[in-house]
Amino acid sequence: MQTTERLQQLSDMKRIALRKLLENKNIGNDRLLNLEGSNVKVLREGSPILFIYPATDGSVGYMNNYLPHIPESWGVYALQTPGMDGEQEPYRTVPEIAAHGIREMRRIQPEGPYYVAGNCMGGLPAYETARQLHEQGERAGLVLHLMPNFNRPWKELPVDANSLQKRAIIDYVYIIERLLEVEIDLPWEELDGLDENEQVDFVVRYVSERNLLNGMDLDVFRNRMGIYKSNLSAMLTYDPPAGFDGSITILAVGEDDRGETAISALSPYAAPLRSIHRDQINTIHINADGGALFDGSEPHMGKIGAELTRIMNAAGAPAS
Repeated sequence: MQTTERLQQLSDMKRIALRKLLENKNIGNDRLLNLEGSNVKVLREGSPILFIYPATDGSVGYMNNYLPHIPESWGVYALQTPGMDGEQEPYRTVPEIAAHGIREMRRIQPEGPYYVAGNCMGGLPAYETARQLHEQGERAGLVLHLMPNFNRPWKELPVDANSLQKRAIIDYVYIIERLLEVEIDLPWEELDGLDENEQVDFVVRYVSERNLLNGMDLDVFRNRMGIYKSNLSAMLTYDPPAGFDGSITILAVGEDDRGETAISALSPYAAPLRSIHRDQINTIHINADGGALFDGSEPHMGKIGAELTRIMNAAGAPAS
């Protein structure tokens, strides 16, 4: 196969994977937990159990890419964002998301220790879960934040409630650009003159006409945008109280060549780090593309996976 054909095939595969991510279509063997009203997806059964919160988009199928790097004995349960399937209104604060997650975790595992992780925005409810468990007399055996350390102009991005739709579109476009390595030049002047539903229609039509995400379902994408806005509101307003005496491990994934070597204090992902002492924070920088946390691309996922395996092995080791 010629190099150009291989590159085109890779591009097609990435487009399909990204569309499935945005539409929350199954891209693995996950199944919904057989408990009434549960939003938990079982990626793998086993013991102990790692509970994982998703990124702002709320989907969890891409987490199947993590399984080869988590010891085979471990169960992996994904705490899909409530409301993804229309079963309820999504929560709009991190404490509410975490409280819901704890209720689901206790239905599966009545007692701790609990092992909790989160990807991207999911690191916030993972930390808040550990904090609430601490208040309830339980302990977290692991609090892990899989952080894509994207070099973004955080100070310039909209943060007020009236701009959530625009911020959601900016974020979605950024992810599409980053994962597909393309540039999308949205006409913001035209978008600003439309109402929210018309803006979603415009964005879907715009990326479809450019053959970026062929076949994207408009109604599904509109629902996903609502989920994203709710989680975005939760992320931007999270201000954890002091008093947590546990620790958090951060896998900060970013490419040195892109200047992604330091966690920006302005990033909303850094909220928990501002509420605890630096001795409680174990940060591991991985020189890899943070986009691999969503699309599993190699060799980047392998670099992330090597550290993930080491962390999980240490977490599961008996205390000396």
